[in-house]
Amino acid sequence: MKNLEDSVIIALIREEWSSKLKRLSESVDAILTGNVDGKEKTILSPETKLRHKKTQYLYDLVSVGPRDVILKTPEGKQFIIDKSKLEKEYELD
Repeated sequence: MKNLEDSVIIALIREEWSSKLKRLSESVDAILTGNVDGKEKTILSPETKLRHKKTQYLYDLVSVGPRDVILKTPEGKQFIIDKSKLEKEYELD
């Protein structure tokens, strides 16, 4: 029987943890809520309309992730943007 060294065990645990974390981050579909006029309301969720500040184009929010969001153009094409770009360049419609 083969003896396992600590470094091999730690490497296996890290690999499994990374794999679980990746699967979890891909399956997260968050909804952002906030207090508006004293009431808890949904701010960002799938199908929310967002307008690009510069071009004034309107996009549908497809999904919200921990670090980025997926938007859909009126033609149906989807693209990913990170949260900092979302905050700077887009507004709720």
